[in-house]
Amino acid sequence: MNEKNKNKTVLKKIGQKFSVIIMGIEVFLAALIIIAVVIGAIALIFTTIQEGVVVQLLDYDNFQKLLSYLLILIIGLELSIMLIKHQPSNIVDVMIYAIARKMLIYSTDMIEILTAVISIGILFIIKVSLKRAKLDDVSAESTKKRP
Repeated sequence: MNEKNKNKTVLKKIGQKFSVIIMGIEVFLAALIIIAVVIGAIALIFTTIQEGVVVQLLDYDNFQKLLSYLLILIIGLELSIMLIKHQPSNIVDVMIYAIARKMLIYSTDMIEILTAVISIGILFIIKVSLKRAKLDDVSAESTKKRP
């Protein structure tokens, strides 16, 4: 019996070390994503200024490309937040932005747009229920601490 407990504690320690290593890798990857987003944003600013802001915003195709690029940068930032914080609501945010980008940039059929709108609605319902559950947990903890 004592030997089994030792094996469990050794396995638990190894698991904790792997968990720390994995968290470090995730933070490193999140930092790489953030660096890529910053470089992409700077490149976008310079490109927009060189080509002319008015031309970029008034021409539909250029504006669509600009919007697509901005949304992909936002998705990158949300992905890095998701890697660092490990909260279910962050996953929902990434999915909402990805669906919104798909809907705004690439959807041509009304069925695709309807599906995207329904998907985003479902994701918002999930996000609201996650926030309510979190608030319920916080209020339950605060009432337990009171004498």
